[in-house]
Amino acid sequence: MHRPVHSLALALLLLLATLSVPVAPAAADPADCFGTGEDLEIGSEGPTIDVSLYTSLFTNLPGEGEFGVSLVGTTGEHRIVTLRTGVVFAGVGDVTGFLADPFSRFGLAFDYRFELPMLSAVTGDDYTYEESDPPVDGIPEAECSVA
Repeated sequence: MHRPVHSLALALLLLLATLSVPVAPAAADPADCFGTGEDLEIGSEGPTIDVSLYTSLFTNLPGEGEFGVSLVGTTGEHRIVTLRTGVVFAGVGDVTGFLADPFSRFGLAFDYRFELPMLSAVTGDDYTYEESDPPVDGIPEAECSVA
């Protein structure tokens, strides 16, 4: 009875951990890890944040699913910050293997991009920083996010 609560708490901790750890340069895109989500837009003029929440991990058990978020911050004209992160579940698969190691079926998807296109237009330099390696050690990267 308490096991689903523990699984949800672990998923939330993993998601929070990916948001709070500094990142370093790399280049894969886990956009294919997430299906359709619930969209929310913060702001209607000028700066906005487009948010998508993905929760099929809870609605598609025991099949494949994800629990994650996609955040895109813009000035209204230029995309500045993009963060896609979450936990991807590969489905139960072989029941014996799943019972022996249930966490082996989970992986992290992570994609972070920060860019300043308005400075690039003025100076001609590239002001873009990208990271796609999950910033949490000991937890595998989701297969869908590996380029």
